[in-house]
This record gives sequence, C-alpha cells and structure tokens, in this order.
Amino acid sequence: MEKPILRHSFLSRSVWVLGVWSLSLGLGLRAAWADYSSEEASRIVHRLAAQDKRLAERRRQFDYDLIIIREKLDAERRIVSESKQRQMVYADRPPDYGSRPEKGPEGETAKAAQEEPFEVLNVIDHYDYALDGSETVNGVDCYKIRFTPRPNMPYRNREEKVVNAVWGHLWVSKEDYSLMRNEGFLGHPVSVAWFFARLYELEFRWESQRLPNGDWGPKEVRYRYAVHIPFGWLRERVIRESVDFRYHGSGKKAAPAIR
Repeated sequence: MEKPILRHSFLSRSVWVLGVWSLSLGLGLRAAWADYSSEEASRIVHRLAAQDKRLAERRRQFDYDLIIIREKLDAERRIVSESKQRQMVYADRPPDYGSRPEKGPEGETAKAAQEEPFEVLNVIDHYDYALDGSETVNGVDCYKIRFTPRPNMPYRNREEKVVNAVWGHLWVSKEDYSLMRNEGFLGHPVSVAWFFARLYELEFRWESQRLPNGDWGPKEVRYRYAVHIPFGWLRERVIRESVDFRYHGSGKKAAPAIR
C-alpha cells in the first residue's frame, strides 16, 4: 500500500510544481509582452511626432478654409443654439479671428473655439503607451496605440493640466507614421481658471484627409465639454473643419463668413 501512496504523493508534487512553473511562465510572458508593447508603442509615437512636425512644415504651402461650428448644449446634450463661421486661412500669416471683447467664461470659451486645439503630440512625454492591435482608417493599415497619463506630471498652463488627465488612442499609419485619427476623453474632473471653474467632461476626435500634395493632414476635429462655474454650467460642442486646401497664391478669393 505504501508504493501507490508514495507514487500519488510524487505525482501531486509534480503537478503542483508544473502548475507553478506554468503560472510563472505565463506571468513572465505577459510581463515581457507588456514591456515590448510599451517600448514599441513609444518608438512609434516618437516616429509619429517627428513625422507630424515634418508634415506641418509642408502644409505651410497651402491656403484653406476653416469652418468653426459652436453648439450650445443643455444637460441632455441637446443643441440649444448654434453659430457658424467660415474664413480663409493663409499659408503666410496667422488667422485673423477678429476682436474678442467679451470677458469671463463666455469670452474664454469663444477664444478657445477660435484657436487651434491643444495637441497631445506636444507633450508625448506625459504619457505611457501600449499597442492595442491594428485597425484600418481611411483605407490605411494603422497601429492602434493606447495612451494613458503618467501620474503627477507637472504642467505649465491650464491646457497641460487638462491634457495630463486625458486618456485615449492614436491611429498611426504603418506606412509613413502619419496620424490618421486621435480620440480621447477626460479621465477625472480638473479644476481650471475662470473663477473656480471645474471641467467635468471632455471628449474629442481628430480625423485626417488627403491633401493636394498627397500628405495626410487635418480634416476635422470635434470636441465636447462641460464646465461647472459658479451659478451654472457651460456645455458646448465645437466642430472645426479644414476644407478646400489649395496651394498658396492660387487666386481664390476669401469665402463669405457664415453666421
């Protein structure tokens, strides 16, 4: 009777050792994949940032029209009012958005809608990255990269403070590392300026398009936010469309403004 018991005990220990070894191997493989995923994603993002700067310089040869749509929203995200503006953007000078006499939160939001949105690629060192597989965007095979904010990152202004709380994804062309899409959202509320205002919601989406020289460039960015201010809320969706790219000096006259 002793031999079967000893054999059973030996088998039990063997199974236990094999299980522990398999678990350790699995954990080791997952850790190795996480390290590879992070390193590879960071490499891709740095290539993307370099490509983005190069393409931004190449876009200086174009004039284009910019359409800005502002939608005031209620608590159920229904449109309460809407304004639309269209203007020409010239390659050789910054846009002229006109005067902004209004002060306070409304003036700040109007100013923000006119200006270029703050870009995540300006602060790529504020995030950790991981590969989330591949997807096709505009017919282009892309890396899908998840970005998450690193904890306790410093910030120099209100925009960076908000960006430090943003999670999202980047879709990067496998062919030339052009940015094809960028989506993100606010992970937690952030205190901002405007007399103790607090940003509770933010989500955005950036899309690309082919330009006349064959590069990928901006097509549309839309973002929605909800800010709590003393005695009320500011809720708005902004859509910025870049249309009709043409080489600078091609002779097209400025488009009439849309109100």
